[in-house]
Amino acid sequence: MYSISRKSFLALLVFCAGIKSKIRYFYFSDSETKTVTAFSEVVLPITEPGMPNLEEANVMRRLDEELYFVSEEIQEDFHSAVMVLEYLPFFYGYFRFFSNLSREKREALLSLLAETDSDIVRAVVGNLKLLVCLVYYGHKSTWSQISYPGPFGNPPEKWSESRIHYQNLVNGKEV
Repeated sequence: MYSISRKSFLALLVFCAGIKSKIRYFYFSDSETKTVTAFSEVVLPITEPGMPNLEEANVMRRLDEELYFVSEEIQEDFHSAVMVLEYLPFFYGYFRFFSNLSREKREALLSLLAETDSDIVRAVVGNLKLLVCLVYYGHKSTWSQISYPGPFGNPPEKWSESRIHYQNLVNGKEV
């Protein structure tokens, strides 16, 4: 019988836990995930009592799933919008990337951007906010807090082929 030392076993356990906890996205890069998460934390009411956080509402996973299946043109537009958001602070007197700003500075920057004359900047922020809010408020965990009873007749959820395909990718099943 092969024996393994306690130290080796703990190292293996930590290694395997690290692999399991690594969230894998198919559309977002790691830096984009960080930027969109930082943006979502500011525009969504996740700090309000009773409102779900980003993980509970499955925001990043649903965004990744939706953007994975859209046309390449839309995917590129969203990549560009996220990149513009990440670099915008430099043009408004902040010397950090958006994802590295404190929550208070991100809020202040977004307030400042709401007053800008630039149609492009307003379009970037507005479209990102629209998509993030659609995903957040489309999740069942938010419905009771906003007094939405759910779809009329409460039909069972039926997943499309693309959602099933995405879930198979996430779970590592052959497609």
